[in-house]
Amino acid sequence: MRKRTKIIIGLAALCAGTLIFGACSSNNGPYKDYAKEGFNFSVCYDANGGKAAGKNNSSIVDTYPYEQVKEGIKLYAPNDTARGTGNFYNVERNGYFLAGWYAVRAPRVDENGNPLDEEGNICDVETDLLDASGNPVEDEEGNPQKVYYSKYGKPQGYTYSEEWDFNTLLQRDDFVYEEGSGYAFTLYAAWVPEFSYQLQGQEQEWICENCGAAYHQFVQPDHCIATVEVEGANGQTEEKTCGSTEFRDNGTVWYSVSSYQYNPEYATEEDYSLIIPEWNDETGALEYGKFSNPSDKTFVKVYGTEEDFNRGTGALQRLENHGTWDEKTATATGNVVRFYAEWEEGVWYRIKTKEQLATHAGGGRSFDLLADLEYTEEDVWPTAFSEGIFSGVFRGNNHTISGVTVHQTGAQDNTGGLFGSISATASFENITFESVTYSLEAASTKVGSMFGLFAGDLNEAAKLTNVNVSGIFYIRDSIYIPRGTIDFETGEIGPAPHVYDLGLFSGNFVTGGVSIQNITLKTDRVTASVVNSATGEIKIG
Repeated sequence: MRKRTKIIIGLAALCAGTLIFGACSSNNGPYKDYAKEGFNFSVCYDANGGKAAGKNNSSIVDTYPYEQVKEGIKLYAPNDTARGTGNFYNVERNGYFLAGWYAVRAPRVDENGNPLDEEGNICDVETDLLDASGNPVEDEEGNPQKVYYSKYGKPQGYTYSEEWDFNTLLQRDDFVYEEGSGYAFTLYAAWVPEFSYQLQGQEQEWICENCGAAYHQFVQPDHCIATVEVEGANGQTEEKTCGSTEFRDNGTVWYSVSSYQYNPEYATEEDYSLIIPEWNDETGALEYGKFSNPSDKTFVKVYGTEEDFNRGTGALQRLENHGTWDEKTATATGNVVRFYAEWEEGVWYRIKTKEQLATHAGGGRSFDLLADLEYTEEDVWPTAFSEGIFSGVFRGNNHTISGVTVHQTGAQDNTGGLFGSISATASFENITFESVTYSLEAASTKVGSMFGLFAGDLNEAAKLTNVNVSGIFYIRDSIYIPRGTIDFETGEIGPAPHVYDLGLFSGNFVTGGVSIQNITLKTDRVTASVVNSATGEIKIG
């Protein structure tokens, strides 16, 4: 394999040099130069899937004179500060902890010889081995090489033996260096995955046909955004975005929606038993505790088995993880515990007060209204609603929001109402907005501007079910009234240009399932009138 990264010279007291390679291979480059000078015994620290000095899948190599090895040499781990400033390196792997450095690495199998992944699950899913370009890798006979994965998408793991004690000396008297033979001695970084709880959910899975990345969403992705490694023109490994548009529909699958990871070496009692996410009555938000907070879903319930999930019985209040790991073999068993959770689409809040609604107001959020909310002149309706785009769900549970007043004063705003715009994905259910006032005091004169008591722009695909609205749409005298245009050839005055779309309920007059009988139009000196009682369309000027 070609040299991947730069050479870093180590201390002469330790070894002739320290090199960082893309993998354990010593067949070319600076290693041969050292060998010619008599430093022909190499010790390779294989990062084994991790990073060494910030480089993926790399290895650190120390070289020594063989005569020195016969007398005995003390090895230094890559991250040992005894190497000296600038000569020790971080070795890391995200989501894993380093159990130690081991002289022997072997594929992990069970007592019957079945391959096991790093969690101890049987690898019984067969697929072709693909290169970085997505092409099948063939063996010497031209047959596609196979890779085996567990049902959780993990390949066969490793088991280790002969952990190296860095307090002892490495002494060898049976080594004869031959150019191109490889390293004389290799130690493997043994990585143990951190223990974790997974709150899983079900969703459609799409597999990239090029790099194998999985996506969980209702519709097929436009293109793959996974990062893959390719060999660049200079022989070094580079990263690029996959970009493939070819996907395989893998059906409905379970996948981790929210999780909590911990290192068992430093675990506390709290790590082994967790409370499930629970609602905070004071804030109205769902607190996930040690679990990650999903950006597009809200936790509902969790079950210990898929059978319990399907039956809807035996929901859990506390989760436990009793996985183990063996220091002798650097392997874990049962370190990942999967629970089967029910989720609701969207980020939800349970609203009992005006303060809670103001705190959590946002265009893409969803709300369960659990009490009536009564506003006064001193209360401010969230601008995230009146000036933004609402795309979530407002579940009223037959409650009422009353007394809200919105003053539209932005001369650059081209939509406005209790909700500036309501998108196609939005939904309002079983809710009453009572005695509300929308005061149109300034607005953009851009053609297509839309204003209404409930919404400026209401997408026709939005769902409105049992929505009742009453109040006043107040058009102030400061609102611009366009003048008729003059034809300079004839001197005739033509009609005024159309500027605003105004409606008692919504600016684009979409009123499906909503009564507008209790909405009143009020003006100062501006000439305004309702020109269509069925839709509430308003004309000014």
